[in-house]
Amino acid sequence: MDTPALTSTLAVETRLETQAVLYPMLRQLVQLLPWNHQRVREHLQAEAKHNPFLLHRSPNHREALLGDILPNWYSPVAMETSLQEHLRGQIAALDLPLKQQDAILHLMQWLSPSGYLEESPQIWATGSGWNARELEAVVSHLQSLDPPGIGARSLQECLQLQLQDRPNSLAALLVQDYLADIADCIGNSTEIQEHQQLLLEKLQLHTERVAVIESSLNLQTLKAAIQEIQTLEPRPGRNFNYQPVAIATPDLQAELNAKGWQVSLTSEVSQEFCLDEEAIAMLAESNQKMQETLLQQARNLLSALNQWQENLLKVGQFLVNRQQAFLTSKDSLDLVPTPQQLIAQSVGLSNATISRIVRDRYLLISGGKNQIVPLQSFCTSVGVGGRTPIQIQQLIIQLIQQEPPNQPYSDEQLAQLLKLQFGIAIARRTVVKYRKLAGIASSHARKLNKSKNR
Repeated sequence: MDTPALTSTLAVETRLETQAVLYPMLRQLVQLLPWNHQRVREHLQAEAKHNPFLLHRSPNHREALLGDILPNWYSPVAMETSLQEHLRGQIAALDLPLKQQDAILHLMQWLSPSGYLEESPQIWATGSGWNARELEAVVSHLQSLDPPGIGARSLQECLQLQLQDRPNSLAALLVQDYLADIADCIGNSTEIQEHQQLLLEKLQLHTERVAVIESSLNLQTLKAAIQEIQTLEPRPGRNFNYQPVAIATPDLQAELNAKGWQVSLTSEVSQEFCLDEEAIAMLAESNQKMQETLLQQARNLLSALNQWQENLLKVGQFLVNRQQAFLTSKDSLDLVPTPQQLIAQSVGLSNATISRIVRDRYLLISGGKNQIVPLQSFCTSVGVGGRTPIQIQQLIIQLIQQEPPNQPYSDEQLAQLLKLQFGIAIARRTVVKYRKLAGIASSHARKLNKSKNR
């Protein structure tokens, strides 16, 4: 029978030995967790260059290096100023709080090469520190910058921004109400002249409005206005070098099959690396202690790589199983509240590990039209009545869109309707909070605004 002292000593020795074996692998895993598969592959490639026991198998696809396609004498030309750099200096000079300046900088990643602001406020806000209302509020500041027309969300808005200092011109009226007709009125052919005459007749039907803009409306003044529109820049970003939005690299892929939505890795990096058995055999003959350390490092790294992939799949499959309705409908109202603590408890990982996995990681949803979404968008917090905060805002917006024009719903009435129609027991002050987050004015302000617009 072991004495208490001997048992205690063995327990301490066993615990210390376990920590000595596990700690290096865990340290490697913590390093790998937040990286996408491309960054992980690059890290293992670098390790394989100085670790003889880590073998990099050549994958089926191979990225071309500059040296493969360019001659030795090639020297890259200095890049011209990018659109982002041009805008960044102007944003810093704006008389705005730092938070709003940062929000404009955030919006820059959604600028296309032509200078248009793409996607919706909800997409801009996904995974950021701002809500859709805050980002929508700074769009006008972005559009005030040079070049004119930058940040427009359509061709019409782009041209209107360039004509905003001439709001009462015939050109501005044509862009606002007759933009589709203008395309048929450019040129000198007989058919073009007929279209010009038809457009002139349309304008003459609105004599009161046109009279304020153009005292003598005829074909000459119409052609002059069309020529003015032709001088505007339909692609304000084209004269700048373009720095594209950082590419979202999905690590996980969701596909719908007979069993529902299933998750897989977009790239199994572990299949590209293994232990070099030949190098291990040579080590057994030489019996060098330093080389044994490198062998252990290679084993730890491969173990961490396998654990990295296993954790990604585990978390990804849990989230996809939880959000099956959303994956089918793509309607954010179908998102099931899923806080990170719930994920951690369900898959047996720590909150810190879950945070590293979902942050800046993307999921490819395969189907008729492939879509890439941030994995973090599935990790929605629980709001009132088991709904997410975004869902509550959307329900409030939905109710307000249906309210009588002359009798906007009060916050108390909104609370009652949320309970009656959606089963959400919510206090009036909580309705006020979510209404403001959604950028919706009070019932009194909405009533005044509707009265002015009548």
